[in-house]
Amino acid sequence: MKKILLLSGVACLMAVNAQAGIYNWQKSLIRPYIGADYVYSHAHQGNDAKNFKKNFHSGKADLGMEWNKRIYTEFSYQMSGELKNANPYGDGKSKNSFQAYAMDLYGKMPIMCSNLGAVLTAGGAIYDIKYKQMPNSSTTKVGYRAGLGMQYDMTDNLSARVIGRYSYIGTKRMNNLKEVTVGMLYRF
Repeated sequence: MKKILLLSGVACLMAVNAQAGIYNWQKSLIRPYIGADYVYSHAHQGNDAKNFKKNFHSGKADLGMEWNKRIYTEFSYQMSGELKNANPYGDGKSKNSFQAYAMDLYGKMPIMCSNLGAVLTAGGAIYDIKYKQMPNSSTTKVGYRAGLGMQYDMTDNLSARVIGRYSYIGTKRMNNLKEVTVGMLYRF
């Protein structure tokens, strides 16, 4: 399911991008974009994972479509680094990490000048959560996300953004994530 979601987003952007030689994106309201983000995540963990480390550092890749200057959709892939913890079930270390395949809807409202805008986001993601060297070590769950942030358009093609996001996952080991995302977007 998660691979189909990601591949369908890539296929849509490639199909739209194939017409780039015929269609001038800069004069259109509809424009595809790519982006890269750093994500700091603080996890609320429960049960036997409550003593595990909770602060993840992730990279995120984005593919999106700007429908007009205020509304856009985005497909993204996020992968966290592994956190090493003491294993409560024996000797050695236990590791936990997660991956997320997400689809979000963004809304942007200009503030003061046309280059700075408040961003509101809502969507869902498929979270693949892994706990190595523990019973029931892998969980895949659909989570819901909402966020608020700022976006600054440096040029017509390049933007920087900062977004705070809350993600509800609802598993016994990882209940939710509070995230801060810092990244760049490039529009075609």
